[in-house]
Amino acid sequence: MARTKTSDESTTRTLKLPAWAEPAAWATALGGLTVALAIWVPRLVDRAAVTPLPAPIRVVLADAPAWLPRDDRVAIERTVLRSLGSSPFDQDGLREAKDAVRQCGWHAEVRQVHRADVDEVVVEGTWAVPFALVCDATGESLVDTHGRLLPRHYPAGQGPKLLRITGVAAPRPASFGQAWPGAEVTAALRMASLFVDRPWRGQVASVDLSSWAKDGTIRLATDRGCELVWGRAPGDESPAEVPAMQKLGALQLSFDRSGRIDGGERPSIDLRGDYTLAR
Repeated sequence: MARTKTSDESTTRTLKLPAWAEPAAWATALGGLTVALAIWVPRLVDRAAVTPLPAPIRVVLADAPAWLPRDDRVAIERTVLRSLGSSPFDQDGLREAKDAVRQCGWHAEVRQVHRADVDEVVVEGTWAVPFALVCDATGESLVDTHGRLLPRHYPAGQGPKLLRITGVAAPRPASFGQAWPGAEVTAALRMASLFVDRPWRGQVASVDLSSWAKDGTIRLATDRGCELVWGRAPGDESPAEVPAMQKLGALQLSFDRSGRIDGGERPSIDLRGDYTLAR
């Protein structure tokens, strides 16, 4: 019996692990897991980067105006899609898409192009506001409120019913989104912005800048062919001219009295002096 007890004690002593063995085993296991993650996680990311998206990408043009033609909307969406890679992690494609949207010309500013979801890309920015047509020998070019060239050009007389700017000496900008060079178009738009909300706005058919290069004079033409000699741009009047608000007051008074800013069939009205001269 004594021999058996001694044998059992010997076996127990042989199977008992050292105190440091268990921590060492955990350390080994954790080390192996770390190595596995270091190897497999990059592979999983790379695999996700090249895996085609599960559904077609939808392009959302944030705050798209109702007047934007459908063809232009589709063109912008396709421009974005052509720039994107197949990976939802593709940042270079989003940057290329932002530049491509800017070149389309319908945005005054493109703030960002980003993924709202794996299958949805959102374009955020400030849309240009079509305001006038700059007319020259090539036809009629659409510009926004800041004189930037928009992607629409029409044969003479075939553009939409907007204010027309004639007699412009500076050449057309080379690309969409660029402002018309020189100060003349900017001056015409600044003057036109003064009466954009007036009830008689539709009676002003065009702004004539043919005398701008000589003396800075701006002329208006009504829809009945009357010439309104406005004078220099608002804020840049000569000492002999009345301020822009006084000129507007004269037009408003005529409208209130007759329903017409040109007072009927007058061929020419000079707004520059204290007394409005009709000829």
